[in-house]
Amino acid sequence: MRVYCTAAGDLVPLEAKPRLTIYVCGLTPYDSMHLGHVALLLLYDVLARRLRSLGSEVVLVRNVTDVDDPLLERAQEVGVPFWELVNGEIAQMSADNATLDLPATVEPRASEHIEDMAAMVGELLDKGLAYTVDGWTYFAVDTDPEFGRLFGLSLDERIRLARERGGFPDRPGLRNPLDFVLWQPSRPGEPEYETALGRGRPGWHIGCSVMSRKHLGDHIDVHGGGEDLIFPHHECEAAQNRSVADGSAVSIWLHAVHVAYDGYKMSKSRGNIVLARTVLAERDARVLRLAVLSRYHHRRGFEWHNDFLDDAESLLDRLIQARAQGRGPGGDEYAVRCLDRIDDDLDFPAAVGVLAEWATTILDDPAGWSGDRLAEVAEVLGLDLSAPRTSPRR
Repeated sequence: MRVYCTAAGDLVPLEAKPRLTIYVCGLTPYDSMHLGHVALLLLYDVLARRLRSLGSEVVLVRNVTDVDDPLLERAQEVGVPFWELVNGEIAQMSADNATLDLPATVEPRASEHIEDMAAMVGELLDKGLAYTVDGWTYFAVDTDPEFGRLFGLSLDERIRLARERGGFPDRPGLRNPLDFVLWQPSRPGEPEYETALGRGRPGWHIGCSVMSRKHLGDHIDVHGGGEDLIFPHHECEAAQNRSVADGSAVSIWLHAVHVAYDGYKMSKSRGNIVLARTVLAERDARVLRLAVLSRYHHRRGFEWHNDFLDDAESLLDRLIQARAQGRGPGGDEYAVRCLDRIDDDLDFPAAVGVLAEWATTILDDPAGWSGDRLAEVAEVLGLDLSAPRTSPRR
């Protein structure tokens, strides 16, 4: 396989091996999963399925950031207790993931790793790589000569992104405007933990360094997330990993471009979202999976239109029919073409296009082509063609 590594700025080889590890920065459960999230999760799901089809044991860790600033803000906005919001949204997210068949080997929650986070912050303090001001503990980026080099962003760009994405470059007392929070006091209504660092809660970035080290050890083959995590989150995470004993080193950084809707990035803050649960209440889950895969490339993104669901429904019916009717020996050439498209930087739309062409060929000549071979390759895209399409409310 070849995939685009953000840090390398180019396509790099990804070879199947006996054990392969993937760490995905998952969702912050302050609202329900929308189709932009679905596209993100499908990227790593199909990657894992393809690597397993090549013989690898794939360990996919997908974290849940359930202690973070946006959660408190959302809980206050809707007027519900913090953990009532978080646990309710995690339950909905888990239900959506199960319906869409998006499993993870491990799905750790940040709140389950507080002591480990405090211990890692303590290690950084002991090494002189962090400092505390007014109860806030920061990572000192000047102690890491590699900081800022991972993704090649200019200093001005890094400061701008830090300001937009949860950093405090203008805060008095910082030794460097890009120094980032490791531990902080809790605000009223926010989770508060008693640790060796004192009472408070962790910053955003420390969680992934802890969870990746705990669940995957000192090496990650592919580390992913949305493109908005490139900076500061993944740059800061990499700095932490370099600075502690047995921190996770990453071979490939794989990021997902966002999905647009009504002319803008699909986002809860703008309100231009289509919720996964809304679609799943009305459509077969395979229809939603196929609608996204047929349009989404992780480096290009796409703009969602609701009529994509009708197109996907029609294609799913054709694929199911072709699987049932095909009874001949042919199909290897289509299988190779489809899998080649996946192997070439996870080009899902091209792979779905081959499946559509293959289904037409089978339906035109059922005696010459294997429906089972079609079904086998469709499984790599997470499409089970063994059952008729369902319509939950239609």
